[in-house]
Amino acid sequence: MKTMYILLFFGMGAWALYEQTQPHPNIWVQIIAVVIFFYGMMKLMEKVPGKNQEKEEEDV
Repeated sequence: MKTMYILLFFGMGAWALYEQTQPHPNIWVQIIAVVIFFYGMMKLMEKVPGKNQEKEEEDV
């Protein structure tokens, strides 16, 4: 499932970049693709532990 999300989100990023190369790019397509890409990155990265998480637990 995670692999499917990764492919989908990078596909949206590529689609937004491809749309920029058109003579008359559709701004709404770019906005939607970038928003979906960043939302996907947020969802994928929320599972990665923070860099200072162990230090914060030791301080408590």
